[in-house]
Amino acid sequence: MDPYIETAPSRPSSHRAHQHASSASAAADPYTENSSRHISPPELLRKSSGRTSNAGDISGDSEELGFPPQSAPAAHDHPLQNDLTAAIGEFVGTFFFLYMAFVATQSALSRKTADLNGTVGIDNSTVLYVAFSFGFSLVVSVWVFFRISGAALNPAVSLTLWLVGGLPGRRLFFCVPAQLLGGIAAAGLAKVSTLGPLNVANGTSDGVSNGMAVAIELFCTMLLCFTVLMTAAEKSKQTFIAPLVIGLAVFVGHLASIGYTGAGINPARTLGPAVILLTFPSNTWVYYVGQIMGSFAAAIVYVIFKHLDYSEVVAGIDTSDQTKSQDISKAPLLMVIGYPSWNQLEDPASKRYSRTIVTRDGTVVRTLGKESA
Repeated sequence: MDPYIETAPSRPSSHRAHQHASSASAAADPYTENSSRHISPPELLRKSSGRTSNAGDISGDSEELGFPPQSAPAAHDHPLQNDLTAAIGEFVGTFFFLYMAFVATQSALSRKTADLNGTVGIDNSTVLYVAFSFGFSLVVSVWVFFRISGAALNPAVSLTLWLVGGLPGRRLFFCVPAQLLGGIAAAGLAKVSTLGPLNVANGTSDGVSNGMAVAIELFCTMLLCFTVLMTAAEKSKQTFIAPLVIGLAVFVGHLASIGYTGAGINPARTLGPAVILLTFPSNTWVYYVGQIMGSFAAAIVYVIFKHLDYSEVVAGIDTSDQTKSQDISKAPLLMVIGYPSWNQLEDPASKRYSRTIVTRDGTVVRTLGKESA
Protein backbone atom coordinates (compact mmCIF):
# COMPACT_ATOMS: atom_id res chain seq x y z
CA MET A 1 0.00 0.00 0.00
CA ASP A 2 1.23 3.47 -0.87
CA PRO A 3 2.07 5.10 2.48
CA TYR A 4 1.04 8.49 1.13
CA ILE A 5 -2.50 7.41 0.29
CA GLU A 6 -4.90 8.78 2.89
CA THR A 7 -7.30 6.03 3.92
CA ALA A 8 -10.83 6.87 5.03
CA PRO A 9 -12.12 5.68 8.39
CA SER A 10 -14.22 2.52 8.54
CA ARG A 11 -17.72 3.11 7.23
CA PRO A 12 -20.65 2.37 9.52
CA SER A 13 -23.00 -0.36 8.39
CA SER A 14 -25.73 2.21 7.79
CA HIS A 15 -23.72 3.59 4.90
CA ARG A 16 -22.98 0.33 3.12
CA ALA A 17 -26.45 0.19 1.57
CA HIS A 18 -25.90 3.50 -0.08
CA GLN A 19 -22.60 2.84 -1.86
CA HIS A 20 -24.18 3.63 -5.24
CA ALA A 21 -25.80 6.88 -4.15
CA SER A 22 -25.60 9.93 -6.35
CA SER A 23 -22.35 11.83 -6.59
CA ALA A 24 -23.92 14.84 -4.84
CA SER A 25 -24.85 12.86 -1.75
CA ALA A 26 -21.47 11.11 -1.79
CA ALA A 27 -19.69 14.44 -1.78
CA ALA A 28 -21.70 15.48 1.24
CA ASP A 29 -20.93 12.26 3.11
CA PRO A 30 -17.98 12.90 5.44
CA TYR A 31 -16.99 9.23 5.23
CA THR A 32 -16.55 9.23 1.46
CA GLU A 33 -15.17 12.67 0.80
CA ASN A 34 -11.57 12.45 -0.47
CA SER A 35 -11.28 8.90 0.81
CA SER A 36 -8.45 7.92 -1.55
CA ARG A 37 -6.98 11.25 -2.51
CA HIS A 38 -3.22 11.15 -3.11
CA ILE A 39 -1.44 13.59 -0.83
CA SER A 40 2.17 14.60 -0.53
CA PRO A 41 4.36 13.62 2.45
CA PRO A 42 4.42 17.15 3.92
CA GLU A 43 0.63 17.33 3.78
CA LEU A 44 0.33 13.94 5.45
CA LEU A 45 2.66 15.04 8.23
CA ARG A 46 0.65 18.17 8.71
CA LYS A 47 -2.58 16.23 8.92
CA SER A 48 -1.22 13.72 11.40
CA SER A 49 0.64 16.17 13.61
CA GLY A 50 -2.39 17.03 15.74
CA ARG A 51 -3.24 20.59 16.68
CA THR A 52 -1.42 23.13 14.57
CA SER A 53 -3.63 26.12 15.24
CA ASN A 54 -4.18 28.18 18.34
CA ALA A 55 -4.43 26.46 21.68
CA GLY A 56 -7.86 24.95 22.16
CA ASP A 57 -8.87 25.32 18.49
CA ILE A 58 -9.31 21.91 16.90
CA SER A 59 -11.84 22.84 14.26
CA GLY A 60 -9.22 23.27 11.54
CA ASP A 61 -7.74 19.80 12.05
CA SER A 62 -11.12 18.09 12.14
CA GLU A 63 -12.21 19.73 8.89
CA GLU A 64 -8.98 18.77 7.13
CA LEU A 65 -9.39 15.15 8.20
CA GLY A 66 -12.94 15.03 6.86
CA PHE A 67 -14.75 14.97 10.20
CA PRO A 68 -17.38 17.47 11.30
CA PRO A 69 -15.80 20.63 12.76
CA GLN A 70 -15.36 20.75 16.52
CA SER A 71 -14.70 23.62 18.84
CA ALA A 72 -13.17 24.05 22.26
CA PRO A 73 -13.44 27.02 24.60
CA ALA A 74 -10.56 29.47 24.24
CA ALA A 75 -8.93 31.35 27.10
CA HIS A 76 -10.73 34.57 26.24
CA ASP A 77 -14.10 32.84 26.60
CA HIS A 78 -13.77 33.27 30.39
CA PRO A 79 -12.71 36.90 30.91
CA LEU A 80 -14.22 37.11 34.38
CA GLN A 81 -12.30 34.03 35.51
CA ASN A 82 -9.09 35.49 34.09
CA ASP A 83 -9.67 38.79 35.89
CA LEU A 84 -10.30 37.01 39.17
CA THR A 85 -7.17 34.91 38.70
CA ALA A 86 -5.14 38.03 38.00
CA ALA A 87 -6.60 39.74 41.07
CA ILE A 88 -5.71 36.77 43.28
CA GLY A 89 -2.20 36.78 41.82
CA GLU A 90 -1.84 40.51 42.51
CA PHE A 91 -3.07 40.07 46.09
CA VAL A 92 -0.66 37.22 46.85
CA GLY A 93 2.25 38.84 45.00
CA THR A 94 1.77 42.22 46.69
CA PHE A 95 1.46 40.50 50.06
CA PHE A 96 4.73 38.58 49.67
CA PHE A 97 6.57 41.62 48.31
CA LEU A 98 5.52 43.95 51.11
CA TYR A 99 5.56 41.42 53.93
CA MET A 100 9.19 40.48 53.29
CA ALA A 101 10.13 44.15 52.94
CA PHE A 102 8.24 45.17 56.10
CA VAL A 103 9.78 42.41 58.21
CA ALA A 104 13.27 43.25 56.94
CA THR A 105 12.65 46.93 57.70
CA GLN A 106 11.46 46.05 61.19
CA SER A 107 14.66 44.10 61.72
CA ALA A 108 16.79 47.04 60.60
CA LEU A 109 14.93 49.70 62.58
CA SER A 110 14.95 47.64 65.77
CA ARG A 111 18.70 48.21 65.90
CA LYS A 112 18.75 51.97 65.39
CA THR A 113 21.68 53.78 66.96
CA ALA A 114 21.95 57.23 68.46
CA ASP A 115 24.01 59.88 66.71
CA LEU A 116 26.61 62.11 68.38
CA ASN A 117 23.90 64.43 69.67
CA GLY A 118 22.04 61.58 71.32
CA THR A 119 19.21 61.67 68.79
CA VAL A 120 18.01 58.31 67.58
CA GLY A 121 17.93 58.24 63.79
CA ILE A 122 18.54 56.11 60.72
CA ASP A 123 22.12 55.90 59.54
CA ASN A 124 23.23 55.30 55.98
CA SER A 125 23.74 51.59 56.48
CA THR A 126 20.14 51.25 57.65
CA VAL A 127 18.92 53.21 54.63
CA LEU A 128 20.88 50.90 52.37
CA TYR A 129 19.51 47.83 54.18
CA VAL A 130 15.90 49.00 53.82
CA ALA A 131 16.39 49.94 50.18
CA PHE A 132 17.84 46.52 49.42
CA SER A 133 14.95 44.89 51.28
CA PHE A 134 12.26 46.58 49.18
CA GLY A 135 14.16 46.37 45.91
CA PHE A 136 15.08 42.71 46.00
CA SER A 137 11.82 41.61 47.57
CA LEU A 138 10.18 43.16 44.51
CA VAL A 139 12.64 41.43 42.16
CA VAL A 140 11.69 38.01 43.51
CA SER A 141 7.95 38.73 43.63
CA VAL A 142 7.80 40.12 40.09
CA TRP A 143 9.86 37.27 38.68
CA VAL A 144 7.54 34.73 40.33
CA PHE A 145 4.16 36.31 39.63
CA PHE A 146 4.59 37.90 36.21
CA ARG A 147 3.43 34.66 34.58
CA ILE A 148 0.28 34.67 36.71
CA SER A 149 -0.99 38.24 36.75
CA GLY A 150 1.62 40.41 35.08
CA ALA A 151 3.01 41.32 38.53
CA ALA A 152 2.28 45.03 38.72
CA LEU A 153 2.03 44.73 42.54
CA ASN A 154 1.45 48.48 42.71
CA PRO A 155 -1.73 50.47 41.95
CA ALA A 156 0.38 53.26 40.45
CA VAL A 157 1.98 50.82 37.99
CA SER A 158 -1.42 49.33 37.13
CA LEU A 159 -2.76 52.83 36.48
CA THR A 160 0.16 53.59 34.16
CA LEU A 161 -0.40 50.38 32.21
CA TRP A 162 -4.09 51.22 31.85
CA LEU A 163 -3.30 54.78 30.68
CA VAL A 164 -1.13 53.48 27.83
CA GLY A 165 -3.59 50.77 26.83
CA GLY A 166 -1.64 47.86 28.30
CA LEU A 167 -4.27 46.87 30.85
CA PRO A 168 -8.05 46.58 30.32
CA GLY A 169 -10.23 48.76 32.50
CA ARG A 170 -12.01 45.78 34.03
CA ARG A 171 -8.69 44.18 34.96
CA LEU A 172 -7.66 47.45 36.61
CA PHE A 173 -10.92 47.44 38.58
CA PHE A 174 -10.14 43.97 39.93
CA CYS A 175 -6.40 44.32 40.53
CA VAL A 176 -6.11 47.66 42.32
CA PRO A 177 -8.32 46.65 45.30
CA ALA A 178 -6.46 43.33 45.45
CA GLN A 179 -3.12 45.15 45.64
CA LEU A 180 -4.38 47.46 48.39
CA LEU A 181 -5.71 44.50 50.37
CA GLY A 182 -2.38 42.75 49.90
CA GLY A 183 -0.60 45.74 51.42
CA ILE A 184 -2.96 45.79 54.40
CA ALA A 185 -2.56 42.04 54.97
CA ALA A 186 1.24 42.32 54.74
CA ALA A 187 1.34 45.13 57.30
CA GLY A 188 -1.02 43.28 59.63
CA LEU A 189 0.98 40.07 59.58
CA ALA A 190 4.26 41.98 59.94
CA LYS A 191 2.89 43.66 63.06
CA VAL A 192 2.03 40.39 64.79
CA SER A 193 5.10 38.46 63.64
CA THR A 194 7.84 40.92 64.63
CA LEU A 195 9.08 42.42 67.88
CA GLY A 196 8.20 45.92 69.01
CA PRO A 197 5.82 48.42 67.43
CA LEU A 198 5.31 48.52 63.67
CA ASN A 199 7.75 51.14 62.36
CA VAL A 200 7.13 50.93 58.63
CA ALA A 201 4.46 53.62 58.22
CA ASN A 202 5.29 56.43 55.82
CA GLY A 203 5.87 59.88 57.26
CA THR A 204 7.69 63.02 56.22
CA SER A 205 10.83 64.12 58.02
CA ASP A 206 11.07 67.37 59.94
CA GLY A 207 11.42 70.34 57.65
CA VAL A 208 10.06 68.57 54.57
CA SER A 209 7.21 70.62 53.12
CA ASN A 210 4.18 69.15 51.42
CA GLY A 211 5.44 70.38 48.05
CA MET A 212 8.80 68.71 48.55
CA ALA A 213 7.11 65.45 49.57
CA VAL A 214 4.84 65.49 46.53
CA ALA A 215 7.78 66.13 44.22
CA ILE A 216 9.88 63.33 45.71
CA GLU A 217 7.03 60.82 45.56
CA LEU A 218 6.17 61.96 42.03
CA PHE A 219 9.61 61.44 40.55
CA CYS A 220 10.41 58.23 42.40
CA THR A 221 7.07 56.72 41.34
CA MET A 222 7.56 58.03 37.81
CA LEU A 223 10.95 56.32 37.61
CA LEU A 224 9.42 53.01 38.66
CA CYS A 225 6.44 53.24 36.29
CA PHE A 226 8.57 54.32 33.34
CA THR A 227 10.99 51.48 34.03
CA VAL A 228 8.09 49.02 33.89
CA LEU A 229 6.95 50.45 30.56
CA MET A 230 10.37 50.41 28.91
CA THR A 231 11.56 47.02 30.18
CA ALA A 232 8.38 44.94 30.51
CA ALA A 233 5.71 46.56 28.33
CA GLU A 234 8.20 47.25 25.52
CA LYS A 235 9.43 43.89 24.26
CA SER A 236 13.13 43.54 23.50
CA LYS A 237 16.06 41.21 24.04
CA GLN A 238 16.31 42.54 27.60
CA THR A 239 12.69 41.87 28.58
CA PHE A 240 13.60 38.67 30.42
CA ILE A 241 15.57 40.67 33.01
CA ALA A 242 12.80 43.25 33.47
CA PRO A 243 12.10 42.10 37.08
CA LEU A 244 15.71 42.83 38.04
CA VAL A 245 15.66 46.31 36.50
CA ILE A 246 12.28 47.09 38.08
CA GLY A 247 13.63 46.05 41.47
CA LEU A 248 16.67 48.27 40.95
CA ALA A 249 14.34 51.19 40.19
CA VAL A 250 12.64 50.64 43.56
CA PHE A 251 16.05 50.35 45.21
CA VAL A 252 17.18 53.68 43.75
CA GLY A 253 13.86 55.30 44.63
CA HIS A 254 14.24 54.24 48.25
CA LEU A 255 17.79 55.54 48.44
CA ALA A 256 16.51 58.91 47.23
CA SER A 257 13.36 59.19 49.33
CA ILE A 258 13.74 57.29 52.62
CA GLY A 259 15.28 60.26 54.38
CA TYR A 260 12.49 62.62 53.29
CA THR A 261 9.20 60.75 52.93
CA GLY A 262 9.99 57.24 54.13
CA ALA A 263 9.73 56.06 50.51
CA GLY A 264 6.12 55.46 49.58
CA ILE A 265 6.26 54.98 45.79
CA ASN A 266 3.37 52.50 46.07
CA PRO A 267 -0.16 53.31 47.33
CA ALA A 268 -0.49 49.77 48.70
CA ARG A 269 2.74 50.21 50.67
CA THR A 270 1.53 53.57 52.06
CA LEU A 271 -2.02 52.48 52.86
CA GLY A 272 -1.26 49.11 54.49
CA PRO A 273 0.60 50.28 57.63
CA ALA A 274 -1.68 53.32 57.97
CA VAL A 275 -4.76 51.09 58.16
CA ILE A 276 -3.19 48.64 60.61
CA LEU A 277 -1.90 51.41 62.87
CA LEU A 278 -4.97 53.61 62.31
CA THR A 279 -2.68 56.59 61.78
CA PHE A 280 -3.58 59.06 59.06
CA PRO A 281 -1.52 62.25 59.40
CA SER A 282 -2.94 65.42 57.94
CA ASN A 283 -0.43 65.34 55.08
CA THR A 284 -1.06 61.73 54.09
CA TRP A 285 -2.53 63.03 50.85
CA VAL A 286 0.93 64.04 49.59
CA TYR A 287 1.79 60.36 49.06
CA TYR A 288 -1.25 59.45 47.00
CA VAL A 289 -1.18 62.69 44.99
CA GLY A 290 2.52 62.33 44.27
CA GLN A 291 2.23 58.67 43.33
CA ILE A 292 -0.76 59.21 41.02
CA MET A 293 0.95 62.20 39.39
CA GLY A 294 4.07 60.08 38.89
CA SER A 295 1.96 57.41 37.22
CA PHE A 296 0.45 59.95 34.81
CA ALA A 297 3.85 61.56 34.15
CA ALA A 298 5.43 58.20 33.22
CA ALA A 299 2.55 57.44 30.85
CA ILE A 300 2.80 60.87 29.20
CA VAL A 301 6.56 60.60 28.62
CA TYR A 302 6.17 57.07 27.28
CA VAL A 303 3.42 58.07 24.84
CA ILE A 304 5.50 61.04 23.63
CA PHE A 305 8.50 58.82 22.90
CA LYS A 306 6.28 56.28 21.16
CA HIS A 307 4.71 59.03 19.07
CA LEU A 308 8.19 60.23 18.09
CA ASP A 309 9.08 56.63 17.13
CA TYR A 310 12.06 56.54 19.45
CA SER A 311 13.17 53.12 18.18
CA GLU A 312 14.41 54.72 14.96
CA VAL A 313 16.80 57.07 16.79
CA VAL A 314 19.23 54.31 17.67
CA ALA A 315 17.89 51.62 15.35
CA GLY A 316 19.72 48.33 15.69
CA ILE A 317 21.14 49.00 19.13
CA ASP A 318 19.09 46.20 20.66
CA THR A 319 20.82 43.37 18.82
CA SER A 320 23.40 40.68 19.39
CA ASP A 321 24.62 40.87 15.78
CA GLN A 322 28.35 41.65 15.97
CA THR A 323 28.28 43.23 12.52
CA LYS A 324 26.15 46.00 14.02
CA SER A 325 28.90 46.96 16.46
CA GLN A 326 30.27 50.48 16.41
CA ASP A 327 32.61 51.15 13.49
CA ILE A 328 35.63 53.09 14.78
CA SER A 329 37.47 53.37 11.47
CA LYS A 330 36.48 57.04 11.26
CA ALA A 331 36.42 57.81 14.95
CA PRO A 332 37.54 61.41 15.64
CA LEU A 333 39.90 60.21 18.36
CA LEU A 334 41.72 57.90 15.94
CA MET A 335 41.99 60.68 13.39
CA VAL A 336 43.71 62.79 16.02
CA ILE A 337 46.21 60.23 17.29
CA GLY A 338 46.42 58.19 14.07
CA TYR A 339 46.39 54.86 15.88
CA PRO A 340 44.95 52.40 15.00
CA SER A 341 42.61 52.51 11.99
CA TRP A 342 40.97 49.99 9.70
CA ASN A 343 40.89 50.36 5.94
CA GLN A 344 39.03 48.14 3.52
CA LEU A 345 41.03 46.59 0.69
CA GLU A 346 40.19 47.20 -2.97
CA ASP A 347 38.19 43.98 -3.16
CA PRO A 348 35.16 44.52 -0.87
CA ALA A 349 33.64 41.19 -1.93
CA SER A 350 36.47 39.32 -0.22
CA LYS A 351 35.43 40.84 3.14
CA ARG A 352 39.09 41.12 4.06
CA TYR A 353 40.52 44.13 5.78
CA SER A 354 43.96 45.51 6.41
CA ARG A 355 44.87 47.06 9.71
CA THR A 356 47.07 50.10 9.46
CA ILE A 357 49.01 50.89 12.61
CA VAL A 358 51.01 54.07 12.74
CA THR A 359 53.48 53.93 15.61
CA ARG A 360 54.74 56.94 17.49
CA ASP A 361 57.97 57.06 15.49
CA GLY A 362 56.03 57.13 12.21
CA THR A 363 56.56 53.49 11.23
CA VAL A 364 53.61 52.10 9.26
CA VAL A 365 52.65 48.49 9.96
CA ARG A 366 49.93 46.76 7.93
CA THR A 367 48.38 43.44 8.92
CA LEU A 368 45.73 41.52 7.00
CA GLY A 369 42.67 40.14 8.72
CA LYS A 370 39.31 38.65 7.78
CA GLU A 371 35.98 40.10 8.80
CA SER A 372 34.46 38.24 11.74
CA ALA A 373 31.27 36.32 11.09
